[in-house]
Amino acid sequence: MKTAVKISAALVCAAMAACAAAEVVEVKEITAALKERLLPADEKFLSHDAILNEVAEADVAADNAWRSLKSREEYDAHRAKLRAKYVEAIGGLRFERTPLNAKVTEKIARSGYRIEKVIFESRPGVFVTGLLFLPDEVKFKPPYKGIILVCGHSADGKGSSTYQRGAVQGALAGFAVLAFDPFAQGEREQVPGGLCCAPHNRYGALAALLGQSTAQQRIWDGMRAIDYLLSRGDVSREGVGCMGNSGGGTMTSLLESIDPRIVSACPSCYISSLREVCLHCGPQDAEQNIFGQLTFGFNHAGYVLLGGNAVRMHCCIGDFFPIKGSRETYAVVQDTVKNSGLDAARYGMTDVPGPHGWKESTRTSSVQWMRRWLALDENTPPVDVEACRKLDVGFSEKKVDCGLAGAAKNVTPKGKVRELPGFKSIYEYLKDDLAAAEKARPARGRDALAEVVCRRAGIRPISKVGAWVKAAAAPERLSNGVTILREVYSFGDGQKVPALTFLPKGKVKGAIIVLDDRPDRAIHRMRVPQALAEGCAIMVADLACTGETAGLRHSFYGMKNSDEGPAVMLYLLGRSMVGMRAEELIPLAEVMRRRTGFACEVVSHGRPCIAAAHAFAARRDLFTRVQCLRSPESWAESVRKSSMVPFANVVNGALLDYDWTDLVK
Repeated sequence: MKTAVKISAALVCAAMAACAAAEVVEVKEITAALKERLLPADEKFLSHDAILNEVAEADVAADNAWRSLKSREEYDAHRAKLRAKYVEAIGGLRFERTPLNAKVTEKIARSGYRIEKVIFESRPGVFVTGLLFLPDEVKFKPPYKGIILVCGHSADGKGSSTYQRGAVQGALAGFAVLAFDPFAQGEREQVPGGLCCAPHNRYGALAALLGQSTAQQRIWDGMRAIDYLLSRGDVSREGVGCMGNSGGGTMTSLLESIDPRIVSACPSCYISSLREVCLHCGPQDAEQNIFGQLTFGFNHAGYVLLGGNAVRMHCCIGDFFPIKGSRETYAVVQDTVKNSGLDAARYGMTDVPGPHGWKESTRTSSVQWMRRWLALDENTPPVDVEACRKLDVGFSEKKVDCGLAGAAKNVTPKGKVRELPGFKSIYEYLKDDLAAAEKARPARGRDALAEVVCRRAGIRPISKVGAWVKAAAAPERLSNGVTILREVYSFGDGQKVPALTFLPKGKVKGAIIVLDDRPDRAIHRMRVPQALAEGCAIMVADLACTGETAGLRHSFYGMKNSDEGPAVMLYLLGRSMVGMRAEELIPLAEVMRRRTGFACEVVSHGRPCIAAAHAFAARRDLFTRVQCLRSPESWAESVRKSSMVPFANVVNGALLDYDWTDLVK
């Protein structure tokens, strides 16, 4: 923000003048105090671990809820309740089923099967490109049972040899297999230079601001892919199968738990447990996390059990999706199946050695599962896991048929849907939704705004947060009469906020709280001497994942900010990093008011600015104003520019009611 730059420059000048005055305390003493740790060194991951503990507890509770079901009636009631909340949490299935405008751009004959290049529109102008692998008409007579193959995170999307290999195996077994590009993969680049995980997270954070999600858009693409399959005369309408690996395993899980047309599913290299994933590698990309899912008991076991389908988990023992979680989740599935009187034969697990990846073993197991539960071939033998494992020994994709290569795998003339007439980016749809939301926002008074801010951000009253303060050391009196208080504020969720408070000599004339997201705490060093020279008490605090609690256990897709992984875990819990930090700031301000008799001014730099704005709106009685230095751009501007926004800066659905910059006006 331009004003922030001006403010910053003014502060620098004021600080320089203050430091030159004789009455100002020694800057060296202040700098030394600011460098001290108030928490033990081993608590640098405290913010991360406190949130992880909440995730683990909620995940175990969700497992126990499944295990507690004692009949088919209880099972069906639990599924119905979870499904309704799940659909609401992703933003709803609210898109209109508009004409697919499907086209076949080319047909290619292969040995034992054939390929059709297809393109359809999941929403007007949102083009989905796919390769449809069809059986040999002499050997297999239509209509064929259809399978949608959901690709994992590969820039090639459907063109990946790994995924085409699975489609070839399916077609040779008599299935019509549609492998289609997820958005931002293969031919579906939405903005220049954006492919794979980063665009999924970019879209996810922006969509979340409007109460939507990456999962919602990707589920819709998958449902429209099923629509396309079932629209063909050569594909049976009596249910479809779904299989995929990695990100495709995620989408197989999401789709089979929400679309009743899927009767058989094989997610690979995804199902583990949320607690194990978050512990060992951190929460994964946007579509793998549903807002608040753990608050209503929807976890990885839910993906297997919710749809009531025949589901076989496929797992790699050396995967970064921890096999421990996979085995624990499968045990939950087995217990639930037994307790609820379900058919145990309809659930299975194939685990194979090796790292993450769709292997010949798990592809073969998936196709065999489809033969039994999609084609309903009762002569299909049970999956022989040991025999499947042997398929990977010495296997090379170079020695088998993996479909089309190079430019031959493209459906569009130039391999980019962006260059097609009528193309509309999914980001453009977000901009349309933003415009509608801004137009529909009601005018709110201060109290009504405070209520909606607390609800959206998840800011709880102090009584429920459970905040208390403890001195980390005895008060220190400097040579010029300034007193330093070293304190640690603790919260019921296990989080701690270290804070230094400087009290001026003589009568206190005001109160200030300073927040800085940078390791060097530059604002602290500038603002403390100036405040003391003005007779103000000033507190320097490290809110969640800043300062002393800014340890980085897991990097979220290369992001260096220590708050991004924890923010996504809070998203799973239906909360936000913005709300958590605001909850921490409010008790600090209340202590300062009791201590000085003054409401606080907040001076904030960077990401904590959004939390400060929320605290200000929630408790105007505790604050006089908020100064934002080099703050993030407004949420609305981020949506209009399709910017990359950290999840740590996101409040789910907030743009339906307000923009964060409105809160400090």
